[in-house]
Amino acid sequence: MVMRLSRLYGKQIYNTRGYYVGYVDEILIEIERGKARVLALGLPGEKVGVPYDRVTAIGDIILVKAKEE
Repeated sequence: MVMRLSRLYGKQIYNTRGYYVGYVDEILIEIERGKARVLALGLPGEKVGVPYDRVTAIGDIILVKAKEE
């Protein structure tokens, strides 16, 4: 799948348990391979990185695999 990265900025991110995680603030790219590696989430007062391999779906929102408890 090919998508403009600019379309992802500001999208809301939820985990697979239905909880709001944050929104896309930045996307880190591995230049050598041309692949996304981390989504940087904007949260009030902080930024948190989510490994891109945890992304399970991209549509109106972005869905990421919930952490194991």
